[in-house]
Amino acid sequence: MLSQLRAEVAAHFANVPVTQRDVATTIPYLSFIRICRPTDLSRGMLQPSMCLVVQGRKKVLIGKDVNDYGSGSYVLSAIDLPVSGQIVEADDAAPYYGVRIDLDPKEIAAFIIELNIPAPPKRGVRVGAYVEASGAELQEAFLRLIRLLNKPQDIAAMSRILKLEIMYRLITAQNGDVLYHTVLSHYQERGVNDAIQWIKQHYAEPMSIEKLARQVRMSVSALHHRFKATTVMSPLQYQKQTRLLEARRMLMAGGVEAATVAYQVGYESPSQFSREYRRLFGASPLQDVEYLRQHVVE
Repeated sequence: MLSQLRAEVAAHFANVPVTQRDVATTIPYLSFIRICRPTDLSRGMLQPSMCLVVQGRKKVLIGKDVNDYGSGSYVLSAIDLPVSGQIVEADDAAPYYGVRIDLDPKEIAAFIIELNIPAPPKRGVRVGAYVEASGAELQEAFLRLIRLLNKPQDIAAMSRILKLEIMYRLITAQNGDVLYHTVLSHYQERGVNDAIQWIKQHYAEPMSIEKLARQVRMSVSALHHRFKATTVMSPLQYQKQTRLLEARRMLMAGGVEAATVAYQVGYESPSQFSREYRRLFGASPLQDVEYLRQHVVE
């Protein structure tokens, strides 16, 4: 099954320049990834999605856990979560290939409720992102989804059905309890999700934990505890990483100085911005961006 998936994905990169890593498809939630060289460790915001590796190996740091996984495994995030990752096995002859599906937590929660899917046992408090080995049924559903691209007349109807099947396979997998309980808790107890969305939209503004807790109708202690259980960081740490990731994106786009970016993302002092940027990314803003542009590291 995996060899068939590799062949299908590779075919979509046949006429794509080696420097282009991502290929979108006519199925809005489906895309492919190809990387031909190992990469350095880089940080980014993992959005609600899952990415199945069909060739190569990758490491991803989720909280304090280092996950080393390869062909047949996937990383899934049910929330927006800052993580670190790197490709550790890839070359021209055997690139890293991934199949990515965008997930909508609200859609998954509605699906669970509509079908009245029984709740899997909750194995303690765990982060809303994880690595999992795929089963044969999930791989086969992915293969049918990719082959659907050859039948454009069927995409509108069948891509919806196949997405529902894939969601079901993810929910009922070994670690599906994380996905199940994370999306339902966000649906039923919107506090943490509302806090995440507020920080993402207002990351450049001063943040008071007391005011944020009142806004999302939670106590300060409950917000701090549940937020950290879901994201492995406090709201203030989440805001800081969001600011710095946005600053990195702005610097990569060019045409703006580091000091200007510092103020735009909410820092009062360019020197403090540079210190925290170096602490997170391991280099000054200018050094980091220059390196990224030379090595095309995301």
